Amino acid sequence: MARDKKNILITGVTSTVGRHLAKHLYGDSRVGLILGVAKEDLPYYFKDLDKERFIFRECDILKERELKNLFFSKMFKQAKINAVVHLAFYNQPVKGENVHNLNVEGTKSLLDKCLEVGDVTKFVFKSSDVVYRLKPTNPIYLDENAELNFDPNADQWIRDRVGADMICRSYMDNPRVNIVILRFSSIYGRDVTSQFNAYFDSKIIFKTLGFNPLINLVHMSDVIKALGLSVFKNVRGVFNIGGKDIAPITTLAEISGGLTVSLPQPLMGPVNWLQRMLGLTKYYYSVDADRQKYMCLLDTRKAQKILGYEPEGHLQL
Repeated sequence: MARDKKNILITGVTSTVGRHLAKHLYGDSRVGLILGVAKEDLPYYFKDLDKERFIFRECDILKERELKNLFFSKMFKQAKINAVVHLAFYNQPVKGENVHNLNVEGTKSLLDKCLEVGDVTKFVFKSSDVVYRLKPTNPIYLDENAELNFDPNADQWIRDRVGADMICRSYMDNPRVNIVILRFSSIYGRDVTSQFNAYFDSKIIFKTLGFNPLINLVHMSDVIKALGLSVFKNVRGVFNIGGKDIAPITTLAEISGGLTVSLPQPLMGPVNWLQRMLGLTKYYYSVDADRQKYMCLLDTRKAQKILGYEPEGHLQL
């Protein structure tokens, strides 16, 4: 493949974001080759792609031998991979050492290999707005320098995302690789696994009594746009990525067709646990206890100015 084209490794390519991104980049003439890796077998939706332009490899990035075999394989060298988009992350707030290892240690191992292999010049990490610490004294919009949530009592899913985010930032001064961290608002769309997607999919939507914060959701099409801009633009740094529409919880619940019920804060956790045990929701209140009370609206001016990012997707819950 020509060196002036982007030859891209996508981890977690079988995720919903990974699938959409791979299809999007596959149709871009600036892309020479896409190497998609995941722990699963080759899924059916990739089987119609040209094997000269899309290569799939089963790889567990937590296993040093598998990661080394991938990066130092003849195929990898011939592909001249020069950009990496890291999407391999647990999408649901499940707990455990294996989850933490993939989320945090897997990110570090992948970055180390990218720095070890000379051709990689761009590393894009898909982060989240859950890394920010929410409190009543926050400004309406949080920029990229806002305080992160280092609370040791925070849900593991939050702590893992903060940890992975910080690992990427610790490598950002390396002159050989441009590292880009994209902190997305909660993603919504068809077949998307996200907190607020699950929340507004519930038939009964429980919210914290006395609070009705504004929520910003980002459409899948805007997620793919932001990731694509990060791959092709000669930039590095941290960028907030938000959606076009903002509305309070009650308005979004009404749009989604759910019944809104307000509960005192001490009941929110137990009721949510009961909902999940009965299979009535996939939403985890423990992750969003603060977002149920305080706004988490992202200041996206930096992404607009440097990346040229402008959201277009409208709410269609």
